Amino acid sequence: MRMKVYADLEFYHNGYLLGREPSIPGETFPYWAMLATSQIRQCTFERVECMNEIPEAVQMCCCEIAEKLYSVESVKDESGMILQSYGNDGETGTYNTEALSEKQIQKSIGQIVRKWLANTDLMYCGVYA
Repeated sequence: MRMKVYADLEFYHNGYLLGREPSIPGETFPYWAMLATSQIRQCTFERVECMNEIPEAVQMCCCEIAEKLYSVESVKDESGMILQSYGNDGETGTYNTEALSEKQIQKSIGQIVRKWLANTDLMYCGVYA
């Protein structure tokens, strides 16, 4: 059984971007949305999987996380690091290792999830009475 992806290209263009230019190329959006969905599933204890319809807040969250993951990947150079500055002589460069750390990426994703889903019961980890 295929994993349910929480946002599609149509929602990305018409519901999330609302006329802005897309950050993610259309042909790769399904991949990034799948990765974003995986992150949301972890934070929501897979509660969205049981729903007939995916809430708009979840779709928005999926799009923003997909953009974050895409942007992190697209700024890496061949070594997998972010070039922070480059000297005029063409021989020196400074790399920003902090922004690409797994811890920093997960922190950013957590902030996005809280931004969109904090007012829902999807992240509740207690027991319903």
